[in-house]
Amino acid sequence: MIYQDLHVHTHYSSDSSAVPAEMVEAALAKGLKRICFTDHMDIGLYDNGRNLFDPEARFKELNEVRALYKDRIEIGIGVELGLMADHPELHDRIAETAEKYPWDFRIGSTHAVFVGEPGAEKPYDPAYAPAWEWFQTTEEAFSCYYETILKNVQQYDCYETVGHLDYMVRYLPDGFEPYVMEDYHDLIDEILRTIIAKGKALEVNTSSLHYPIRRTNPEKKIIDRYFALGGARLTFGSDAHRPEHVGYGFETLME
Repeated sequence: MIYQDLHVHTHYSSDSSAVPAEMVEAALAKGLKRICFTDHMDIGLYDNGRNLFDPEARFKELNEVRALYKDRIEIGIGVELGLMADHPELHDRIAETAEKYPWDFRIGSTHAVFVGEPGAEKPYDPAYAPAWEWFQTTEEAFSCYYETILKNVQQYDCYETVGHLDYMVRYLPDGFEPYVMEDYHDLIDEILRTIIAKGKALEVNTSSLHYPIRRTNPEKKIIDRYFALGGARLTFGSDAHRPEHVGYGFETLME
């Protein structure tokens, strides 16, 4: 049994309205012994700052929740950092945020790639932007995506685990060729070798089990490859943005 969910969002993430105590109650109902709140912190990605929260206010609220449930479940206060190697001017701000606060756990995620010439490029965020027209083929899109992840894991060290490695596959639109992991094995291997060499973990994210693709991010073939290359550290997270998704799919994950 998996007893901890290390990737959970609350109303401090722009794409969630979840009340922290309700997420904890959902974790207790699932029999979890530990939950970690990892709200989005995507510095520099959005002009309107929609994924930037006040760390002090968040720590205050979550510490109150932690005290309330201290005898029933362990509660971690973490963060999901959006890594931005394509914009080196943001590196110090992201690293400072990662080191300044007493996070229990830090996920390093790639939520966007940048397309075009430096200074005039367009941010491509597969979860929100209708921007697939900036790519002509599946190969072009995923090569850009994995190249960006490789730069991120090479340039940043301020995280414990790499979040939802292949999550871009969730948003592959109709009309594009199907995604085949083996087409990008060289890039994926280099990403995995880098995080292994740095002692980082690989997250197994179950949120796509309630998407049409019905599998984890990353898929099992990537997890198998991680172990084949010498990796030995996995973390597990539901990426829940609502109470009903806390610990979602963990039974399938055990299989």
